[in-house]
Amino acid sequence: MKINQQILGLFFANEDEMVYDKIKISEDLTEERENNLKMLSFKYLGPIFLTEMCNKGNPWNIDFIESALILQNQGLYNEKTFQSFFNINASNEGEDGMANLSALIASPYTEDIKEIADGLCDYILPAIIQGKIVEENFLGSKFKYSKFIQKELTRGLNLIDYSLGSSRKVHWEEQHNYYCVGLIERIVSKYYKASNLFTFDKDNMLRKKCLEFIPSYYVMAILPDYYEKLIDETLKLFNVTTIYPNISLIKLHSHEKKVIYLEEYVVDKNIKKSYGAILIEDTEGFDNLNKISFYKKNLRLMVDGNKDISDIMLKINPNFGFKKWDTLSNESLNDLEANLDN
Repeated sequence: MKINQQILGLFFANEDEMVYDKIKISEDLTEERENNLKMLSFKYLGPIFLTEMCNKGNPWNIDFIESALILQNQGLYNEKTFQSFFNINASNEGEDGMANLSALIASPYTEDIKEIADGLCDYILPAIIQGKIVEENFLGSKFKYSKFIQKELTRGLNLIDYSLGSSRKVHWEEQHNYYCVGLIERIVSKYYKASNLFTFDKDNMLRKKCLEFIPSYYVMAILPDYYEKLIDETLKLFNVTTIYPNISLIKLHSHEKKVIYLEEYVVDKNIKKSYGAILIEDTEGFDNLNKISFYKKNLRLMVDGNKDISDIMLKINPNFGFKKWDTLSNESLNDLEANLDN
């Protein structure tokens, strides 16, 4: 695939939390833009709002982020036209600590993401970790760690690049059931922006019970907006200005706990409206468990306006209250955290 038809980056953080990156760039950049590109690795590898969770001995890893890409104006043309934008993260916990590898990819095709993720987790990251051990033992004091990492990241990028362009396949995977712990409503226009969380009432015992299975209501409420802004920033750094992102899927886990954020959107008369569901994987002690397809269908009904939102909310989780928790201002987020995350 021609380099100007893609955005491709690979970021590595070692056990000492040193971060290394390799990004394929097809054009000359200003010093400011080049510095901003280097900061992408820190922003994708470790959102600051997850740091507190890790310090409490409850690490949450963001495994996967996918965004739909929307053409701002059908009459505009840009040779960099992408269909898919996604970020895949792989982690390896060893005796010395955690090593993380993150791939950032924008492609004109609907890529076979599972194939790329498998390569990242099963080959590229293990090759970096094992290669370091082998070369360090062989070369001793002559071993140059930074040079080794850059070589491995280049090999990893070439491997990913080679696999790009394969159409997405239907991979057989176990069909899990999920329980919805929150719904997020987001509305954006040129002059107006709103983002609200619907979940259990403060005094509902299920609210506290669900806290065991998510990072926090605060974190889940701000994840979609955080990554949407970050992806938009990334596109603009590569001079992609005619399309904008809408988060469609976020996957994260902590040990055996798995959380999915799933979102559907519609654009009508330059107003983008989206609804997202925060889902925890099938867990004993919860009723109203459903497949992913159930949530996608009902989110779609909400954004298309075919059904009353309150009716759909009752269908998705009849235990939810109808209070809107604003997720945009610091003041309202502090209020959300104080009431829902204790």
